[in-house]
Amino acid sequence: MKTKKKTALPRYDAIRAGSFWSQRLKSTDPLSAVLTYNAPTELNRAYDEWERKSLLDHLPSKMKGKRVLDLGSGIGRLSIPLAKLGAEVIAVDPSDGMRRHLAKEAKKAGVDSRVTTVSASADQIPFGDKLFDIAICFGVLEHLPEHARKTCLQELIRVVNRRGKIFAVVNNFDNALLRETYDLKAQRKDGYFVSLVGLEWIQRQCRRFDAIATVRTANPFYAMAHYYLHPNVKKTGMTKREFAELCRQLPQLDAVNGLSEPFCKRMASHYLVEIVRK
Repeated sequence: MKTKKKTALPRYDAIRAGSFWSQRLKSTDPLSAVLTYNAPTELNRAYDEWERKSLLDHLPSKMKGKRVLDLGSGIGRLSIPLAKLGAEVIAVDPSDGMRRHLAKEAKKAGVDSRVTTVSASADQIPFGDKLFDIAICFGVLEHLPEHARKTCLQELIRVVNRRGKIFAVVNNFDNALLRETYDLKAQRKDGYFVSLVGLEWIQRQCRRFDAIATVRTANPFYAMAHYYLHPNVKKTGMTKREFAELCRQLPQLDAVNGLSEPFCKRMASHYLVEIVRK
């Protein structure tokens, strides 16, 4: 009886991915490099504020001395604010350029003694079990092929202690406009990869790994402004100044009404999920 040969999974090359993000950082401003490359500055600022505010609102009130893993730390959008709160941050990223930028910004902010940068792949976290009080994984899972993504999530659960928490941002599979653009099947030659992850995927995987994933907030107002309003802003008659003012209000709108249904499930581009061990 013939046995079926297992199809070899495409290898995820963290070195190529790191090189891509380093080159991207050279080609544009730091925020555009880690968020949406061609988006207006005000939209990237709105998304950045939503992520940072959402995280800070759900962290423990006392962060001094907490050991925090910032996986896919990029330019330090989260590492530096956490270090300012007194946390000891391990910032992991495969991009040399991103780590150098983060280290420079941490020094400017006076928190370099509390931020350590480490080069590693997201699916091979080089630390022992139950080492961290908190792990953060923002803007990472969607840039990993599914097999690497599963391993990354399992690794995050492994390195967080029993009372620890993982905060992850996951994109929304139910957003039809995202489905039109997030369609890569394999890592590109330049190292880039992006795909849809979805809330159901992360909740299902967490159950497999004896963990619980709870949605804390989402960003339907930001997503509507980005994917629906921005491409049609001229048709509305809205001025650039008016659009910029709207963008400044988006993080607060999402903070108050981010999980409102029915439009959250269809319109949000991302969810903030809190993961704990069972």
